[in-house]
Amino acid sequence: MIENEDDRLITFSKHFFIISSPAGKPFTFGHPSIESIANRFLNGNIHVIDDTYALIEAHRIVRINKLIWLYNEVKRQIYASNEIQKVLAQQITSEIDSNRWELYERYSHFSKLLDLLHISRS
Repeated sequence: MIENEDDRLITFSKHFFIISSPAGKPFTFGHPSIESIANRFLNGNIHVIDDTYALIEAHRIVRINKLIWLYNEVKRQIYASNEIQKVLAQQITSEIDSNRWELYERYSHFSKLLDLLHISRS
């Protein structure tokens, strides 16, 4: 363990750097060539962090697309359910109408029969 706090900020080995932020959070940069690591660190071109954000952003986009797909699927199912409900309501209405006419016809036949019975009793 390195005791001096200033010496702990940057420590490097043969193939990677370990950099500690002032808050104590470690960051690593690795590559087969120590020169490319040193150049990346010294030039300020830290692509690792950009790649991390790109990876997080890609993961976020995938999750959002999955949620959009699920939303559209549920919306499609609700629409299909509403269409089925409309068809069933039409069938019920048409059956009620046809039954109503049938009931009306039977009632009129029954009324005539009652009239005939009433006449025959008299």
